[in-house]
Amino acid sequence: MAGARLTRWADVGARVAAARARAGFTQRELGDRLGLGRSAITRIELGQRQLDALELAGLADTLGRSVQWFLTEPPVAIASHRQELSADHDVRRLEEELERTSRDVELLVEVGALRAGTGGPGSPRPAPPHSGVTTVDEAQRRATEARESLELRDGPILDLHSAVEHFGLLAFSLDLGPSVIDGGYVRLDSFGVALVNGTADPGRRRFNLAHELGHHLLADEYTADFGLGTTRDAREALINAFAIHFLMPSESVRRRWTELSAEWDDPRTRLVVLAAEYRVSWSAAISHAARLKLISRDDRSILEVRRPTPADYFETGARFDEELRPIALAPAYSQAAVRAYRRGIISADRAIELLRGTATVDDLPRPSEMPIEALVNEFGPLGSS
Repeated sequence: MAGARLTRWADVGARVAAARARAGFTQRELGDRLGLGRSAITRIELGQRQLDALELAGLADTLGRSVQWFLTEPPVAIASHRQELSADHDVRRLEEELERTSRDVELLVEVGALRAGTGGPGSPRPAPPHSGVTTVDEAQRRATEARESLELRDGPILDLHSAVEHFGLLAFSLDLGPSVIDGGYVRLDSFGVALVNGTADPGRRRFNLAHELGHHLLADEYTADFGLGTTRDAREALINAFAIHFLMPSESVRRRWTELSAEWDDPRTRLVVLAAEYRVSWSAAISHAARLKLISRDDRSILEVRRPTPADYFETGARFDEELRPIALAPAYSQAAVRAYRRGIISADRAIELLRGTATVDDLPRPSEMPIEALVNEFGPLGSS
């Protein structure tokens, strides 16, 4: 669960230090802005000096955070595909964006605008319990079960962004810059929150989201569901197996390969069509084809460097529609933000913040003229979920 209240001044001080570093201030610069000496900031960050309400409000204003941010612990996040060469600032950027997004989701849940399990529009299912896997076959079976629950056993998933909400996963695509961090995941009480790096190519973005769905449905690095002694690389490999089978179920791909063989002699052309139809990256398409023994290992090595061009797609008539172009917000989340504004629960400025600037004040609908009694009936008491 995200948002547990901090109980030690040392932990609050660590949050102050993190916010100061992110804002680019030295301790002396922050002290000058607050009318405090550098030594006072040092003692605050070490937990040796308490903050009064006015000082905490000043910190929040100066560092662009809410007061609550300094008083609650960050959600536990999973950074996917984190490589050794990833920079600390890349990881911090991802974790901060995940924390902000998680807080925003929790706000909409708290005011009753975002609900799980009601069955109506904008109310995705609650997050399921984790269910770990230990073999590739199990991961593939879970992917098949997930597709069956979508009533989509075969063929491509054209709207993955909406599909993952069926499982209580709210997905966001943001521009995280040219980082090796592909995405991350946080599990809340009612939902999971996935963030993918929108700078990746369209096929990679979809694979990254399917990977985060694997964390959501199976298990993550903070659970023991995968079994004692399982390494992080082994867990990631199992979740990758889930992701590719969820996007490209093996039997479906084999049947489509046979159909394409009657039309195209060249295996590369068939792969171009498969990548476009299933909306996956070129590397994912050829890796899966090799795994299914549709192409040889030598073919794979050659094809890896012969990436498709726009002319290849034109020739085949295949169309690759982009998904998750940043900024892309979870559909249920966007609907909830507008609903909360329309009902007078949040201000226009707060609604625009929640929508990450994808709408302006002029775009917002007129607030409903609703008496307070009706608001209580609609959302319940303020702060309830």
